[in-house]
Amino acid sequence: MKVKSLRWLSLLLPLLWTLPLQASESTLRAALQQCLQQQNATERLHCYDQLATASSTEAVGRQRATEQGTERQAAAAAERRSERQPEPPAVAEAAEAGFGKTAQRPTEQLDRIYATVTKVDKDARQHLVVHFDNGQVWRQSSAEYYPIEVGQTHYIRRAMLGSFVLSNDNSNRSTRVRRIE
Repeated sequence: MKVKSLRWLSLLLPLLWTLPLQASESTLRAALQQCLQQQNATERLHCYDQLATASSTEAVGRQRATEQGTERQAAAAAERRSERQPEPPAVAEAAEAGFGKTAQRPTEQLDRIYATVTKVDKDARQHLVVHFDNGQVWRQSSAEYYPIEVGQTHYIRRAMLGSFVLSNDNSNRSTRVRRIE
């Protein structure tokens, strides 16, 4: 009978050690000793269950107190951050008003510009470097052949993902370019 008691104790003891108990060590030992004294296995198990239930309700109370303490600490940290870096009210209101809406492109942003070629060079990689009459300089970023001559009017249009394409109304050819000046 004593061997069975030790088996139950060896199975339940790790569980009891993992549960945080508020009771002092002597109280816990006394309660375990009392459960160990039970001769009937069912009564002994019931005693262990009561001990575990009592300690788990105490643990839940401690966990809630810890969570509330953590929430208070997070709120205090957020308050300190807001004190250090005050956000202008206009920025906060604008961000709040635009939250959840799709980004719209400003109307003044151009999709295409026309310019006349004033000079055509090639860089070390044999990519075109095109100078336009508006002062802009664009470099070819792809390696395909693109026919271009001084005096022609070409356009540069926006492409996907922030890239740009150089093309001409008289031709269906185009090449990717990047502005350098």
